[in-house]
Amino acid sequence: MIPNPLRDPRDRRLPRVPEPCALVVFGITGDLARKKLLPAVYDLANRGLLPTNFALLGFARRDWGDTEFAELARDAAREHARTPWREEVWEQLAADITFVPGSFDDDDAFDHMAATLGELEGGHGIGGNAAFYLSIPPAMVPTVL
Repeated sequence: MIPNPLRDPRDRRLPRVPEPCALVVFGITGDLARKKLLPAVYDLANRGLLPTNFALLGFARRDWGDTEFAELARDAAREHARTPWREEVWEQLAADITFVPGSFDDDDAFDHMAATLGELEGGHGIGGNAAFYLSIPPAMVPTVL
C-alpha cells in the first residue's frame, strides 16, 4: 500500500472510514456518561473519527424526550470535552441522538428501545452494528442483561 503523501504523519485518525453504527447507552443521564462518555463521543465527532451514519441511543429512568436529553448531552459535552468546542460539530452529532425513557426492569421500555434501535438501523444503514454500554450501578447489570 502506497502511503498518502498529503496525509500529515501526526494525524492519528483511522486510515479508513468506520462503518455505520449505533451506540446504545444504558444509564445515559448518570455521572459517568455526563462527565466521560458524552464528552468522549463529542471529541470523536470533533476529530472526524465517527462514521457518517452514527447514532447515539440513550436509555435512562427519566421522563424526557429527545429535546431535554439533547440539552443535557450538549451541556455535558461542552463542559467536559477535551477538544475545542465547535457548534457545527455538535449540531451534526445532536441530529443523531435519540433518548428512550424507561426503567431497567420495564419490559415495555425495552421493547420501545428495541423498536427505536430498529428505526435507527433502517434510517442510518447500521444493519445491526450496535454497541451496548452499561453506564449503570453494578447491581443493575443482571436486570439489564
